[in-house]
Amino acid sequence: CRGTAWVSLGGTHSEMLKSVHGTPYWMAPEVINESGYGRKSDIWSIGCTVFEMATGKPPLASMDRLAAMFYIGAHRGLMPSLPDHFSGKAADFVHVCLTRNQHERPSALQLLRHPFMKGRQ
Repeated sequence: CRGTAWVSLGGTHSEMLKSVHGTPYWMAPEVINESGYGRKSDIWSIGCTVFEMATGKPPLASMDRLAAMFYIGAHRGLMPSLPDHFSGKAADFVHVCLTRNQHERPSALQLLRHPFMKGRQ
């Protein structure tokens, strides 16, 4: 499935995990803070992965892993955006994936309907 990202939709909305697992650069704030996470945490990771595919490095790669964890977990500052030479649709796709509040982050279905994804399915 070249060029395809799959999101597992297993589990229920009420199932929230509360343990830290993952690689800091791709970890959502709620994962770092152990405040309960679910499918929307995977959306954050998709945004980080698309960012890395576009730039060759994950967001905050210039930071040490521990510093990146504190930066993401403490909700300090903005997450980096794609460089200007990328389309506005691509930049917005990454931006909405990296929305700090998981309840405001799009669902997988909403991402599939994002203008950046049109014609890629």
